[in-house]
Amino acid sequence: MPRPTSIRVGVIQPHLKRGALDAASTMELVEPLIRQAGRAGVQLVVLPEGCPGPMRTGDDLDLEGAIARMAREARCGVCWSRIELERPGRPVLAVHLTGADGRPLGRYARTHPATGDVHATLSGTGIFPGREWLRAEVAGVPVGVLVCSELWLPEPARVLALLGAQVLLAPAGGGFHEVRDTWRLMARARAVENQCFVALTQSRFGDERGSALIAGPEGILAESETDGLIHAELDLRRMEWLRRHDDSMQVPKPFRALPGLLRARRPELYGPLTEPQPDAFDYEHPVEVSDWEVAR
Repeated sequence: MPRPTSIRVGVIQPHLKRGALDAASTMELVEPLIRQAGRAGVQLVVLPEGCPGPMRTGDDLDLEGAIARMAREARCGVCWSRIELERPGRPVLAVHLTGADGRPLGRYARTHPATGDVHATLSGTGIFPGREWLRAEVAGVPVGVLVCSELWLPEPARVLALLGAQVLLAPAGGGFHEVRDTWRLMARARAVENQCFVALTQSRFGDERGSALIAGPEGILAESETDGLIHAELDLRRMEWLRRHDDSMQVPKPFRALPGLLRARRPELYGPLTEPQPDAFDYEHPVEVSDWEVAR
């Protein structure tokens, strides 16, 4: 079967009120937007990190069946996430891909949880790291997942691109404020340097401006600061052209971002990237609520 030449991807950016982060109320916000995505012909829609949840410990609502039902009704794949217990005492942030037929397509446990007090503040617990990448196919298109601040690290995005991902799904938590503009810049940088597409969204808390963004190697395809759904058609043929071709002094240039970047790598020189460092963050001992209260 021939590869798809395009895919329509959407992101949902809900407005969550602090103190109302329970999964049931979040689901009420996103359900009509998933239906809207289906009516718009979206083939895959991305929800923010921890959405619809549960986002906090102590909330045991299981929404997997409800998401599967909505995906089938909307005929649209859904990228969603929640806090899960990998085993007792070891919570992880798990991202799930549900196909348009309601079947599970993959699960990714965030491999680089946020540093500092982020999880202790938002989820009421420290988050432990996952151990594997996810490269799955949605509507025949290879996708990978980067959660929140993982977007700021160049290595995860590059690994996923080398594994064949054409679209990077970037669900984020929110509370960006002063780093919002740089966060969006990171999304564009990952798209440019890996010659792929990046779909970023967040939950909006309070009056913060949203960061929803769908970017390709050569520019922004859709963006929004407010609540709701945005979507765009991703031209996979153009992406493959950029990956196959090299830089040129041709004028006018047939590209708006340098092509051939994945071909230009010299992996034999990159050994220092895998060397341990003395100040590496200890993901196996995340900040807990009590630790944060003491530190604060």
